[in-house]
Amino acid sequence: MKEITKDTVLAEHNKMPRKKCFYGNSEVQKRKEKPTFSVSIESAKKIFEAQTGQSLNYNPKFDKYWKYVNVEEIAQIEEWERNQGSLIYLRDCLSLSVAIDSNLTDNTSGQYTTIGALERNGKSNRDQSAINQLTDTVSQVIQCLPYYKDADLICSVPPRPDKDFDLPSSVTSLVSTKIGKQNVTGGFVFNGHKSSVKAATFDEKWNVWEGANVSFQNSPAFNINDKTIILIDDKYQSGITIQYIAMKLQQAGAHEVYGLSFVKTLRDTDNV
Repeated sequence: MKEITKDTVLAEHNKMPRKKCFYGNSEVQKRKEKPTFSVSIESAKKIFEAQTGQSLNYNPKFDKYWKYVNVEEIAQIEEWERNQGSLIYLRDCLSLSVAIDSNLTDNTSGQYTTIGALERNGKSNRDQSAINQLTDTVSQVIQCLPYYKDADLICSVPPRPDKDFDLPSSVTSLVSTKIGKQNVTGGFVFNGHKSSVKAATFDEKWNVWEGANVSFQNSPAFNINDKTIILIDDKYQSGITIQYIAMKLQQAGAHEVYGLSFVKTLRDTDNV
């Protein structure tokens, strides 16, 4: 995993596209002589290679991963694209980063996706049915995705100490029991005040987390040295929060951090 710093996070934040979802749309360019397939998001490249056995090459000029493809490979690629469902691949500094779906179906109607409605009801209403459905969905994603299914530990973005209910940590606790991966969220310690980052800009959000002086304390109960960790959050906006917490896990000795968010906000202009 590359070193996570404010500068590396900002560098990734400024690249486009910020996310990639397939929804059955093919990325194969069917030119007459040499058809090609390409993706811009490294997480999509890694999962694609693991699930298909096909390898992609990096093109630094266009910042893409690509290959020439034959007829058989095109058929396999298009089946892989269809099988991605609502999964969204995210551009950030984590080893892998995905969201299960968008929170909204479009920019105008305000209609929630299925996962978006569960996230909203679980967070706003503490709806236990929604929490249980999110637990089942997150568990299924972890058990089906390459890399994620073999991770050592799981963890949620830590809630501030005075918060009486936190959706990501509640779901993470249930997922831990369901799939048998240790939950190490309890290793985080706050030595400062953590305020809301909901409407903050990039710099403001990073500074809020810096002010919280959060760190991960390795101990016999929460040992993450050289471990691979799935880091869970509810809503991915700019991605600053999940990357900041991944940085703290990295500094404490984690080998790889795989991000898993319930939903990605439909827009990419959050926290600009």
